Amino acid sequence: MAISEEKSRQIQDERRRQILDAALRLFDEQGYSNTKISDISEMAGISKGLVYRYFRSKEEIFFALRDKLDDCIDECFSVPSALEAIRLFSLRLLSYPYYNEYVPPLRVYFSVLVRGEIRLDTEENPIRENFGREYFGALFQRGQEQGVFKDGDSRLFGDMYWKYLLGCLATICQPGRKMEYRPDVDEVLELFRK
Repeated sequence: MAISEEKSRQIQDERRRQILDAALRLFDEQGYSNTKISDISEMAGISKGLVYRYFRSKEEIFFALRDKLDDCIDECFSVPSALEAIRLFSLRLLSYPYYNEYVPPLRVYFSVLVRGEIRLDTEENPIRENFGREYFGALFQRGQEQGVFKDGDSRLFGDMYWKYLLGCLATICQPGRKMEYRPDVDEVLELFRK
């Protein structure tokens, strides 16, 4: 009996998710350059040939992770409390090994870009210069409206906080560095609180 088109699509979506989940974890734990397609297929529990059926290269897998990154950014932003949205984003990004088993796609992007393993145009780069001013600036503004954060330039607050996060990332994403890290983001966020 042939499977329906819908069932076939579900299977394809599940396989793609398996590959991307495995790649994300391996890129974070081993680094992009040290991860082979065979590592990804092994962790995903599928054949190497099947990986190539869905993705032509390891680089294509890396770029497909952008959807996971966008989902993370949107999910954190949708948290009603600005303070909790910032905390969730920060803990997911900085906790090592993982915060609630969440593998942070932004950390993977950051480490790959900082190590120069892949080049991205400015438009494709999720950690472009104005990310802090735009993303965190909007959250700080929401927090000001909620009465949580001090008055002031919310975009500047966002930029300062983003640069703090980048500094932490630079520390934990050094090649070969395997350490447990649980950031105290509340201590830093206290600087912005009323």
